Amino acid sequence: MTAHDPQNGRNRPVGRFVWHYVEMVIAMFAGMLLLDPLWGLFLPPNPGTDVDVLVMAADMVIGMSVWMRVRRHTWAAVAEMGLAMFAPFLILLVPYWFGVLAGHVVMSAGHVLMFVFMALAMLRRREEYTRHTHRLTIHPKWAKRAVVVLVALLVPGAVAAVNTIGKFADLYERRPDTVSVKPVPRTHDPAKPTVALLTSSEGTNVADLLGPYEVLAGTGRVNTYIIAAGPGTAPLTGGLDLVPDLTFEQLAGVLTDHDDSLDAVMIPALQDPPPAERAAIKNWLRRQSASGTLTVSVCRGARAFAESGLLDGRTATSHWLRLAGLRADFPQVKWVAGTRYVDDGNVISTAGVLSGVDGALRILERLVDADTARAAANRVHWRYYSPGTAGSIPASTLEPLDAVVGVNSAYQTGPSTIGVRLVEGVGELELASAFISYTEHAMVGRTVAIGAGAVRSRHGLTFVPRATTAAGVGRLLVPGLDAARRQVAGTGGEVRPEYLHTTEEFAFDPVVRDIARTYDVRTALWTAKTLEYPVMDVELRGSAWPWAATAVPLVLALLGAAAAIGVIALVRRLRTRAPSTA
Repeated sequence: MTAHDPQNGRNRPVGRFVWHYVEMVIAMFAGMLLLDPLWGLFLPPNPGTDVDVLVMAADMVIGMSVWMRVRRHTWAAVAEMGLAMFAPFLILLVPYWFGVLAGHVVMSAGHVLMFVFMALAMLRRREEYTRHTHRLTIHPKWAKRAVVVLVALLVPGAVAAVNTIGKFADLYERRPDTVSVKPVPRTHDPAKPTVALLTSSEGTNVADLLGPYEVLAGTGRVNTYIIAAGPGTAPLTGGLDLVPDLTFEQLAGVLTDHDDSLDAVMIPALQDPPPAERAAIKNWLRRQSASGTLTVSVCRGARAFAESGLLDGRTATSHWLRLAGLRADFPQVKWVAGTRYVDDGNVISTAGVLSGVDGALRILERLVDADTARAAANRVHWRYYSPGTAGSIPASTLEPLDAVVGVNSAYQTGPSTIGVRLVEGVGELELASAFISYTEHAMVGRTVAIGAGAVRSRHGLTFVPRATTAAGVGRLLVPGLDAARRQVAGTGGEVRPEYLHTTEEFAFDPVVRDIARTYDVRTALWTAKTLEYPVMDVELRGSAWPWAATAVPLVLALLGAAAAIGVIALVRRLRTRAPSTA
């Protein structure tokens, strides 16, 4: 007689219930992975948050429904579970359409509610999920092969996910401490035009901001300020911390004290400010525009510009990667490609990243004169200046070889932690070239700002480092031609300083060459493409492709498959050795 364990008998239905839940979650994600690429054949790129949400929900419901039918669940249970999965997203999309909820809130809250609704649907039909085993017969040979393939894919996939998420999360990570460093006081001259450049507390694109700033401030003929909605440091791309010159309120005080007004404002790419700050920026932009201020967006800054409503009915441009999403989200704006900037009266919009240099030159043409703009272009060695008109640029699209950025973000084997030495008097473009090129564009590594204390740039901006020594970095880059001429020393440790800028040229040229030489040419070309920077006259030498990084997922897959085969063999051996029971 076999003894019956009451506790074990009570646990079996609970175990079956939990296992059914886990199975359906796996089936949902399998549906997303398998079906999402198919939608790309029919939908335009970046079709909008609402379409993305509904397509994603449909993918998950289809995957879950197929698996439930394989497991012989009733059609009623399948339909009920599908409704439970769709309902949270349908409910949350209503306030999204009215502008109450942001898209990322719909995504995150929808997933949380979906898992809750699924559990409730299962509890309603608990007999369906606890009493019946719904056995699925699979030949052991195919099950083992499936396990080997799954593990072989899972290992490189997990490594790619961890590395890619980590690199993107680090791009605009806020510093963990607070600083009390004050910006350099400015002398305001009411006889000069005044230009303000926006920042966000959540992060601002370093090249969108510092490129135009150096072009404008370097002339000496413009009051140029970096401003923020509130106090505190502003994180820039790659972990560079800037102390803004003024808040909105402080800028208003300066202008009032000198009986002056703001002539132009530039909007770089801002990293999703919190709702209160977003509203403050939007309202401030509207007030400035109403008072006659020239408003200029740089790259993805066009999104904040369009959200303010100031581009409605106007012609505008942005980064080539962002145009499809902008067209879907803001159909009331006429979006165009293939031009450095669009000048539409009191609004100007520029294309990607380094097109902000052209936007600043256009501001100088309109607020000062063409000779000042020409001299400014020569000063920073910008050889694409087109006096009085917007120059053309390629209307780029994604190509198969652009997959290099995915390989880099997931498996790059080169020096991945890059220290950047902050040096007093460094040029703003020189600084931007070091922090954005290796991170947000090439995605070959992370940067960390190193220095003994706060430093002031060539035209008076204040930056605060996050580390005092180069301990733990793979490379130590020292940006700035002046630093190279003075052979500024490193910060201790065993890493030899590398001087990025050694000749008179545009600040990004030596950086693109360094990426080609240190990593590979294809990564350098992708970096230039996403910077919207032509490099036809820049000689690039190095490996054609990141072969070592490409080999990493293959090696990981083989190791994963070998481990799975070894475990299966070990389990089989243990079973054959186990004594039989009478």
